[in-house]
Amino acid sequence: MKTLYPNTIKLISFALLAISLQSCIKQPGAWRNDQIPGGKRDDFHKLNEQLLRNLRTNNADDISNMESQEMLQDKSNLRQIELVGNAVKTTDYDIYDEYYIVNKHRNTDTVANLSAGINSYKMVYNGITHEMYIALFLPKDKSQPNQEMITAMYAKYDYGWKLTSLNVNTYKINGKTAPELYQQGKEKYDKQHFADARLTLELSLQCTAPNDYWQYQHDADAGKLFQDAAEATVKQYRFPVVIDGVAGEPRVFRIGNQKNSHGWFPVIYYTTKVNIADTNAVKSENLQIGKVINKLLPGITEDKDYIFYSACSKLPLSSTRVEHFDMTKKLR
Repeated sequence: MKTLYPNTIKLISFALLAISLQSCIKQPGAWRNDQIPGGKRDDFHKLNEQLLRNLRTNNADDISNMESQEMLQDKSNLRQIELVGNAVKTTDYDIYDEYYIVNKHRNTDTVANLSAGINSYKMVYNGITHEMYIALFLPKDKSQPNQEMITAMYAKYDYGWKLTSLNVNTYKINGKTAPELYQQGKEKYDKQHFADARLTLELSLQCTAPNDYWQYQHDADAGKLFQDAAEATVKQYRFPVVIDGVAGEPRVFRIGNQKNSHGWFPVIYYTTKVNIADTNAVKSENLQIGKVINKLLPGITEDKDYIFYSACSKLPLSSTRVEHFDMTKKLR
């Protein structure tokens, strides 16, 4: 009697699973979540569980067995698999949305979730094969301020259901999706808080594409409003700008966004006449700056948990390194 080794058993198990998915609905259409026929949906979930397990254990051979020939040939996918593997090793994921699709078109087709209010979206993708399945995963812990979405796309080939693409990208920043950040940025812009609006809209653009196929309804508006806010900021402030009300006239020369474990928050770069080596003096001056910075940059400290400062000995020019001292202030 011939002995079956563990790897052989895994291959047979995967082959049986692939065969069990070879059927059912053939008419063109898209079935989302519980619309997917129960048995087929269960089999897709087994594929997902196998994929996530292989990614967590970094099992390259088993991951390769799940990939289509085209995906295996494209070596750029190795980096994507590494990134998704890093994500699932540090965070537990659940399915957010899933689609079983019988494609109507050979090239471009579309699926959509239009029931999510401001976060409604559509995905425009290539109909690689007649039947496909797309799974979208988000962290189980919904309280995480910064969240990444994992997207796994499968296609049914003549040799079975295979993974055809896998990627991970930003879905939420500071607990908000791109449309929610866009709405927040628009409110700031309407109040003429241009610098703060620009920073918020910049964050919106960072998470506007959780995968390569994703389209929010506000995409074009977000880019235009960000450009308008950036132009209004340049017009309102001719950096470097003096921070009124602080002795020594420190000058803000740049603002941006910076990340910590709690999210993304404003960072303000300014020049100071205080000796950078005297950190107590720098901190003392910074306390005074903190009292008036919202007057100079309206809204910059509102609805924020943190703000970052970088005090520089002089204005940085080109790649020249200057002495600086960085500070983090908790606002609430």
